[in-house]
Amino acid sequence: MKTSIVIATYNKLEYTQLCIESIREFTSQHEYEIIVVDNHSTDDTAAWLSSQSDITVIFNKENLGFPKACNQGIEISTGDNILLLNNDTIVTQNWLTNMLACLYSSEEVGAVGTVTNHCSYDQSIQVSYKSIEELHPFATQYNRASNPKLWEERLRLVGYCMLIKKQVLDEVGLLDERFTPGNFEDDDLSLRIKLAGYKLFLCRDTFIHHFGSVSFRNNIEAYNQLLSVNKDKFFKKWGFNPEATIIQNGLVKQIKALSTDPIRVLEMGSGCGGTLLYVRNHFPCAEVYGIETNPFAAKVATKVTPRIYGSLEDISHQYTDGFFDVIIVGNLGGFSDDTLDMVKLFYKLLNKNGQLIVIVPHLLYHLSIKKIIEGTINSDELKYWKLSDLEEVFHKLGFVKPEIIGLLEEIRPADQLFIQRLAEMAGLKTTKPYEIHSYLVMACKINKEQGVKTLINNLLLQNDIQSSVTKLAKIDAEEILNVIEDAGHEQKVELLNYIAVQFIEHQKPDLSLPYLSRAFELDASHDPTLFNLGLAMYTQGHDQLALDWLSLISVRDDKLEHWIKQIEADLYTKTYEKHKLKFLLRRLENDVEGEASLAELLRMLGNGEARIEQINQAIENDMVEKSQLLTQLAVACYEHDLPDMVFPFFEKALEFDADNQDALYLLARILYDLGEFDSARLYLNRVRNNDSSVTELMQKLSEVSAV
Repeated sequence: MKTSIVIATYNKLEYTQLCIESIREFTSQHEYEIIVVDNHSTDDTAAWLSSQSDITVIFNKENLGFPKACNQGIEISTGDNILLLNNDTIVTQNWLTNMLACLYSSEEVGAVGTVTNHCSYDQSIQVSYKSIEELHPFATQYNRASNPKLWEERLRLVGYCMLIKKQVLDEVGLLDERFTPGNFEDDDLSLRIKLAGYKLFLCRDTFIHHFGSVSFRNNIEAYNQLLSVNKDKFFKKWGFNPEATIIQNGLVKQIKALSTDPIRVLEMGSGCGGTLLYVRNHFPCAEVYGIETNPFAAKVATKVTPRIYGSLEDISHQYTDGFFDVIIVGNLGGFSDDTLDMVKLFYKLLNKNGQLIVIVPHLLYHLSIKKIIEGTINSDELKYWKLSDLEEVFHKLGFVKPEIIGLLEEIRPADQLFIQRLAEMAGLKTTKPYEIHSYLVMACKINKEQGVKTLINNLLLQNDIQSSVTKLAKIDAEEILNVIEDAGHEQKVELLNYIAVQFIEHQKPDLSLPYLSRAFELDASHDPTLFNLGLAMYTQGHDQLALDWLSLISVRDDKLEHWIKQIEADLYTKTYEKHKLKFLLRRLENDVEGEASLAELLRMLGNGEARIEQINQAIENDMVEKSQLLTQLAVACYEHDLPDMVFPFFEKALEFDADNQDALYLLARILYDLGEFDSARLYLNRVRNNDSSVTELMQKLSEVSAV
């Protein structure tokens, strides 16, 4: 079986070389061909590709965009499978083996993808490696063997690495070139594969590296404009926006059920069924139902479940009261009589232990307030919810006191001052109320007190401990403490310690603290409480606090003394390393043995002893010339072949001082050296000092432009 690997290129030769080299190294056990379609690169890409005997190359005389280039490659391919691969990826051990195992696990499977370090649509994972050298040991461990338990069915796949059966492409067609130069063509292809009756899978047993875009090196305004244009094209073709394919995984994670429970889940506004598919992946025994008013999106959703309905009334007429275990609503809408009637109907449809999970828009979000002041807010937005409405309304409708979580969005620097003034006028010490764009509300019909007692009894009887701990973790600690207090338990301190230890043993040490604190209040000399407080602090990395609690224990055996000495040794090591980094940065800032300090910092960065985040934090907290110091580090990393660290340091430098002339010039010079001429011009145009070096670089850039 042969796989045709199709790669579109436009400049970025260094990325292309890394990608091709990794394919050669890690794909030898399979028959494959590499097809590269170059969109008229202006760097040395064309020359390098011409010298490669194992690559079939198409050289375009102009940049035809990503979809067209991929189609050109597919059209000349000879493989049984087509693998669309971005050139800014590095493939890894077993990557293709694992993907092929999933692709050919069933005739129903049409396409598969991998997880990575940098991707949208929940296809990225947290990684521990800090450099390309550390990547492959990480990936080798991650990709050890194909594991069907880690294959997750998806509504769509992101196209940075997408393996498709050729016969499926022959059936559904190539990438739609209306989305040139790129964006949403992978969404479009995924949906066509889905509608043709095939399944798409994300191989969570397979990891490859994806560099992704570096935001400040791109023209954000032009990129956003492209997204907007292609989003309109997508809507005209499909009849719904790309947002209809999103996964509300945050809502699904709030479901209080075991993965093996045969629950019935209803989603209001299910779009194309992405969230329902996510529910089915994590609760295999679940029955999923959806309500979607857009007929075009509903048609796609029926490929996930046939139980898709056009309205809530259709559901209420077909199913009895108490039929559902969980109802999910991604946007409940404004606070109105219609909304209240809808929630009443949800209450009837839920069984006695049912759970309603909704998101409601927040009226006092700063952008809504700004619209009110400007007079541009519409009538629907004026119906958004206040926090004070939520508990009262849901309680009146029959739900137990709901759990409410404020959801935040990143605040633009331009809005920070406005939010601060709002807080000052309201007499608040925090700006958080105005940063919350919506609330996540989880309302239950169950008697929570009885539910808490049942969970605690399960722990004491060693029944279903994992599930009980998980469910207790989602309940406010104060509610649990009140239940214990009201129950009049004779051994409260022992019970509180027992619950705390369960949280510690199940990797939730932070949740143990309220119970240990209450136990300490009841008996400050209880040695097990002191020991568990020390253990909780230690497992969270608070070594000094751990020592403080352990030192209060009255009966100390050899084992405890040994542990205390170990913590003291760990604390000394951590303190030394922390001060070492700060010491080196301060010497570099003040030019005291600056070269030696810089060399040591680069050594620590190169071997992973220090991370970019640690250095940024130390500079932010303790240094004076923040922007200049970061600029110096960025240039040093460039000169000493640490490319992954250059731009993050520049980005942080300009964050501290957007007008740092040295940073702007040096960044422009490095971008010029890398062939990023347009980006270089953007930064050089912000440099006001027209000395000889600036003038020379301007001349070089104008010559490039002229060519």
